[in-house]
Amino acid sequence: SQYDQVSVYTYSTAVTRVSEFTPPNQRLTTVLNSLKVNRGQNNGVPVLSGPLAGGPTINGMPASGGPVPVNTPTKQAHVLNDAIMRAALDLSKEGRRRRKVIFIVRDGKEQGSTASYADTLKVLLQNEISVYAVATDSSALPVYRQLNKLHLPRQGYDNLLPRYAAATGGEVYTEFSQNAIERAYASAMGDARNQYTLGYMTKAAPSSTYREIEVKVDVPSLDVRAKYGYYPLPPGR
Repeated sequence: SQYDQVSVYTYSTAVTRVSEFTPPNQRLTTVLNSLKVNRGQNNGVPVLSGPLAGGPTINGMPASGGPVPVNTPTKQAHVLNDAIMRAALDLSKEGRRRRKVIFIVRDGKEQGSTASYADTLKVLLQNEISVYAVATDSSALPVYRQLNKLHLPRQGYDNLLPRYAAATGGEVYTEFSQNAIERAYASAMGDARNQYTLGYMTKAAPSSTYREIEVKVDVPSLDVRAKYGYYPLPPGR
């Protein structure tokens, strides 16, 4: 709607903020359309063969002598944590009266981030940011709902999207198509506009540590979706 603001990010080996926060308009449409033609690592395709892959050659050998160069593809990286952290920090500058959502269209793999999952989740919870996602590639298979904790040592995480979504009260949609993305986005925005804010009084001493919560309702037919916990706000916020 005219009251919404959207910022667009891309990531692979690094994070790029493609557009600042802006209301939905023609400029935003232009930015989204430009992403349709960008491919490869960080909006670029590594040149591994052909006339642009190296210097001049004579009969396949470098003109300057020496061994034939071996072009090795850049190691894949999926800095999901860094991307979410960057978006969360930018969202944290917005007013607390605004609903804040990070909407991800990606496979959920994590490899090579500087930020950890725990640190990223803390920033999300401290700023009341929900994560929604449309899973792509193999992460869109229904079985990944049960495999969201798969972790291979030194190989990163296979799919962190369900963990982020569950912990922040969001959702992951596993059907991947243009219509599915539109429905998922509409659903996420509907959730943002229709939420309950729950509060309670406690006699516990003030603390900045994580607190787990469980939300139950006395209506069996309802499906409750809430974050798993929160970090208490500093005094005055």
